[in-house]
Amino acid sequence: MFLDQLKQDLRAGKIAPVYVIQGVESAIVTEAQAALRKVIPDDMQSMNFAQYDLHEVSLGNALNELAEPPFFGDYREIMISNPDFLTGSGKADSDVDALTNYLKAPADSTVLVFIATYPKLDARKKVVKALKKVATFIDAAPLNEGQARSAIKQQLRGAKVDIESAGLDVLFSRTQGDYSAMVAAVPILATYALTTGKLDAEDVALLVPKQLTDSVFDLVSAVLKRNVTEALSLYRDLLAQKEEPLRLISLLESQFRLLLQVETYVARGYTQGAAADQLSVHPYRIKLAWGEVRRLRRTDLDAAYIMLVNTEAAMKRGTVDKVLGFELFVLQFAGQGKNYRK
Repeated sequence: MFLDQLKQDLRAGKIAPVYVIQGVESAIVTEAQAALRKVIPDDMQSMNFAQYDLHEVSLGNALNELAEPPFFGDYREIMISNPDFLTGSGKADSDVDALTNYLKAPADSTVLVFIATYPKLDARKKVVKALKKVATFIDAAPLNEGQARSAIKQQLRGAKVDIESAGLDVLFSRTQGDYSAMVAAVPILATYALTTGKLDAEDVALLVPKQLTDSVFDLVSAVLKRNVTEALSLYRDLLAQKEEPLRLISLLESQFRLLLQVETYVARGYTQGAAADQLSVHPYRIKLAWGEVRRLRRTDLDAAYIMLVNTEAAMKRGTVDKVLGFELFVLQFAGQGKNYRK
């Protein structure tokens, strides 16, 4: 079930006994939680709503609430976060059997909500099988580019603001396709456009700062194009923002590793979506890397990565100045000749 359908059902009074909010898109998780919490009226929250974090309390403590009837209300709601026992990496819990038994016949007057912020659950486990039979699952998986763009445009329209296509492109780029980050920017954008009701690319660029990962991608792109002037300018801008040289080198290595991995998947005939699933990387980052590696030779990627690793090692040993290390790497790599395919 998607978030819109959940809200529609709740407005119609269709309330299930068990819900599982599953996925890693924090904006959707937060909104689904808020919608489900409203099942209990505000003046009944202290008596009929309980929330448990299983990183702080045992599952048994939370399950004790299941036996309690609602207090002067229609429903009692129990919200449980971090249910690691639903995943393959979760530890065994002696109380899971009690939960599995409860799920065979959940109480009509109790609303049990699991906040499972994981990409996947372990379908082999009895408790997960029991949940799939009785629970309403709310999809909180990351949105693809089309879904995210549509959702953001809809939210801005709700605030009576239209965003130009170019403005949406800038927002997508500045947030690296992170839907939750875009949602966080919506109130700022809507407030700015309160009088005009319009947003263009320049407005978005002014209001939404560039993320470090976005700047690092630009830096990697400049390095691979052997554009020394642009690469050094971007690097010095980041240093001026108080970024540590070793941290920047580490981030660059991470981006180069991604490019190497994506190049392997391109060579094997994978789609972008399949590569994103295999690497557990946001689809937008895969899209950017995909476009980059299709213009590159593997030998040049390997050479750049090895040189970068050696530069980091020298910086850590103190044989190369930390600030100058990256600049030397850029000059050395640029001296090797062209690397973009014609």
